Amino acid sequence: MANVLISGVYPAREAGQQEAIKRAEAAESACPLHATATAPAQQYRPTREDESMREALKRLQPISDDFRTGDYARSFNWDEISAAFFEQLATQRGDLPGRAAGEDDWYAVVFRSQRRRDCSNADLFEADRLAYEEAYAATGGALLVYWFAGLDADHNCLATCVWSARDVARSVNALPRHREAARLSADVYVSYHIDRYRIRMDAPRQRLDVAPW
Repeated sequence: MANVLISGVYPAREAGQQEAIKRAEAAESACPLHATATAPAQQYRPTREDESMREALKRLQPISDDFRTGDYARSFNWDEISAAFFEQLATQRGDLPGRAAGEDDWYAVVFRSQRRRDCSNADLFEADRLAYEEAYAATGGALLVYWFAGLDADHNCLATCVWSARDVARSVNALPRHREAARLSADVYVSYHIDRYRIRMDAPRQRLDVAPW
């Protein structure tokens, strides 16, 4: 499977699920989760910086073959994303508020796993789709992007998501579809590991710094 950003588009469980296939073919190579989100349970107020980040992250792509297991800050095109972010910020809508002083960080979660060869990947992808749509809806759009790649030859997988803030990301763990996704995935991994990163805006240097949280 090619590397894609997900917005309600996952592999179909069965060949007959043509609607899912059509959505996948029509999807952009990178997009935030918004197409199927429902009304938020709590109000998230977007900022100029968040919307600029959301747009910039549409460009997220790996730049090394070992990105599933390699260093997150060096495995993706953060220099390109930095340039896109500050370009977007310079032309962002004037009616959006700016971030409060000192709120210069976004929160990234990186889930690395090695899956069993006999597991049902389509079921896992579907459970993930529902969980992240639920998260987007429950936070009113504070989930800026969700990205995953297909398995490599050793069945290693990487998924990552970027949030407006750490606290709101952690608040979705108890949601029903997140709990269900965790239940389904409990027996399908040979191993897994979760890393957390801070994406910090460095305005004077016009760059984004990516470092472990």
